[in-house]
Amino acid sequence: MGAGHRRRDPTMLISGFNLAAGYYQQSRREIVVATALVVVLALLLIGQIAFWTAGRREATTVASRLARMEGELERHQEQVRAVLAGIPADVIKRYEARVVTFNQILEASSFSWTALLLELEQSVPPAVFLSEIHPDLATGLVRLRGVARSFDELTLFLRGLEQRMVFRDVYLLRQAERKAQSNGAEGLDFEASLIYQGRGQ
Repeated sequence: MGAGHRRRDPTMLISGFNLAAGYYQQSRREIVVATALVVVLALLLIGQIAFWTAGRREATTVASRLARMEGELERHQEQVRAVLAGIPADVIKRYEARVVTFNQILEASSFSWTALLLELEQSVPPAVFLSEIHPDLATGLVRLRGVARSFDELTLFLRGLEQRMVFRDVYLLRQAERKAQSNGAEGLDFEASLIYQGRGQ
């Protein structure tokens, strides 16, 4: 009985089997993954700190540069004020008047009478006659005075102006029946205004 008890059944023995081996390998993988995550997080944190430091350094540099520019601008303004303070008021007024005159000359040189008259010619019906054209070179406002044979012809004229791309804000300012002339001609005296947008062409 003792000898038989001491002998083990070879079918029940598995050589090299260790119950703790699988648990150890799983724990080792978890440790490796956790370590890798910690390293990645540490690198991200280091990168974030480096980015924040660089941004702060750049912001400080920009602020310093802006402060220098503001200081230089203030110094230039003080120099200009000092120079202007030494110039007599009547001299400044004379130069301001010259500047206004030069601006008017420049505006007049950029205004094309030919282009304006061409646009008006293409809008005026045969029964409408313009007697006065008064343009404001600075604003582009043009006042028109003329005679229309009838109200329908006047309406046709205003619609024609509105259809031109270079005209906007077309308004009829005044209309009145024209007194009978010696030749028996009748009609309407009118005054209109518009904004001419092609003066710089």
